[in-house]
Amino acid sequence: MSGSEIEDQDRKDREDLIEDTLGFNLRSIKTLYALLASPRSVMRAIVERDRERFTPMIRLFLGLMGVQVALSVIWGGHAGILEQSLSRLSEEQLQDLQTLVDRPLDEFYAIFGTIIGFLQPILVGLFTAGSVLVLRLMGERRPFSVNLNLMFATLNAGSTIGLVVMIPQTQLDLPWSIGMGLVMLGYFQAFFRGMPESIIGTGLKRWGYSLLMTLVLIILILIAGLVMQVTALFGAYIWP
Repeated sequence: MSGSEIEDQDRKDREDLIEDTLGFNLRSIKTLYALLASPRSVMRAIVERDRERFTPMIRLFLGLMGVQVALSVIWGGHAGILEQSLSRLSEEQLQDLQTLVDRPLDEFYAIFGTIIGFLQPILVGLFTAGSVLVLRLMGERRPFSVNLNLMFATLNAGSTIGLVVMIPQTQLDLPWSIGMGLVMLGYFQAFFRGMPESIIGTGLKRWGYSLLMTLVLIILILIAGLVMQVTALFGAYIWP
């Protein structure tokens, strides 16, 4: 092996170590950029089973979820969101709630936030994976792994935008509806611009399928969020 080949291998090993540790490396950043700038190249690589050009989509999703959870903790996290939502209650109602949960409310909020942080990547990943059942009905027959990675590529495009809008949402009170609209736009553009014609065709058919899959992803994420909130509340209530 030549000196340049050894250097290239060392660089790749370092990048792989960073990606395994943090969930991101230069290839991950390149993949996120491509999902927004040229999603067709990412989708084509997935269909061709090329795992070298871009970071695998599920690994990238877990990395994005990890960063999102970390940032939410810095800005108060889900514990802060719950506390803010319950701040509208009267003092008497808050006292009743504290009696019900049998612990200080600050502790209850913190446990809730911890459980949500653990559940978020699991439940969002599991629920959105259900979109594969819709995608498999489109176009030619494809392996399950290809369909799964195609949908996680779409999901990652929206999640990247969601990560960016977290700053104005938490710090500048950007309306939730605007943030959700931008995330949906991320899903739509990745699916519309990225999916091969052999899967979703062209023209009105392409528009229709792209709108359908955007709505499917949003509905699945909202359901996952509801299940996550209820589970975390119950978990915080029964926490020893």
